[in-house]
Amino acid sequence: MSDIWTTFTSDALSILNEIGKNVTIKKVPAGTPVALKVMISSPMVLQDLETGGFLNSTTFEVKVLRTDHNNNPGLAAYGNIVTYNDQDYRIVAVADRPPSAWVIMRVQTKEQ
Repeated sequence: MSDIWTTFTSDALSILNEIGKNVTIKKVPAGTPVALKVMISSPMVLQDLETGGFLNSTTFEVKVLRTDHNNNPGLAAYGNIVTYNDQDYRIVAVADRPPSAWVIMRVQTKEQ
């Protein structure tokens, strides 16, 4: 049964090779961006009531392969910047559940 996690990781790698998206993740404040292939969920637009009115924000999940996460310590951390389609998003939550094949990050940006 312990070999099932190896199978899950192999399946996740196959999925990334077929339909993965290219992003860069940068440690703040001055880290070097790291290019990765990830899975991205459909974006959601939220409205927050803030001083002066409503402010839209876009949020979605970014799934990073655990091996990429382990090879780049500290990359999947709160506050780091994910760049996708020339837009920057800040990591606002991280779900890391070993031995899962994925580390899932929720990213968000506020639109002016």
